[in-house]
Amino acid sequence: MPRAHEPTAHVAWRGVRAWRFAWTLASVFVVESLILGLALLPAALFWRLHLGALAGLATSALGIVVLSMALVPAYLIFALALMGLSAGATALLGWRPRPNARMRIADLEPELADWARYGIISHVVRVLVGPMLRNTPLWVTYMRANGARIGRRVWVNSLDVTDHCLLDLGDDVVIGAGAHLSGHTVERGVVLTAPVVLGAGSVVGVNCHVEIDVVTGPGCQIGSLAMVPKGSRLEGGRTYVGVPVHPVDPEAASP
Repeated sequence: MPRAHEPTAHVAWRGVRAWRFAWTLASVFVVESLILGLALLPAALFWRLHLGALAGLATSALGIVVLSMALVPAYLIFALALMGLSAGATALLGWRPRPNARMRIADLEPELADWARYGIISHVVRVLVGPMLRNTPLWVTYMRANGARIGRRVWVNSLDVTDHCLLDLGDDVVIGAGAHLSGHTVERGVVLTAPVVLGAGSVVGVNCHVEIDVVTGPGCQIGSLAMVPKGSRLEGGRTYVGVPVHPVDPEAASP
């Protein structure tokens, strides 16, 4: 029951927000359940083929060895299916954040719900598959399928690279271990999105933090532990270090 002094419009708006929150959770639960179930299906069929081939030897020493050796290929089958289904689902359902958006968390508008569902589905892939496949061409392929624009010979050795659909990585880009790079930030209860563009040959060092709306020129080098503020424009062919980053003067650095 609303309080006597509480406006009816405010009570109705609280109900709308509660409905949006419940619908967001329910929809992502259903979709993620389908994704995981379908991804596990080929791996389970692969395992069942091994059991059928072994027949009565499943409990023998040889059978146990064969089943144990089937674990890695079964996991790889599951991982590939999960990455493909997750990326396909977010594209099909339109659950991908758009650039240059401003979304108040308190309002939980449909656009914010799409961003949240995209993040949740991507996070499941990151937890179940990322630790094994990061820094491999398979992980880059998943990022590309998940919306990122990625050139050739790109290596990503960090699971803290998120919001793939807001990333533009040129040829030969390298992102070091532990680097944080995403297309969103939160300021005073508002989620802001903007692209991050790394020019060809750029290198993001170990444990760097790159904020939204950052653009680097070709061959830009960002040193380890550096922090690149929102909206920065870094020149190509230069090295940047520090918090916040600043260019290194080659003449000052020379003996």
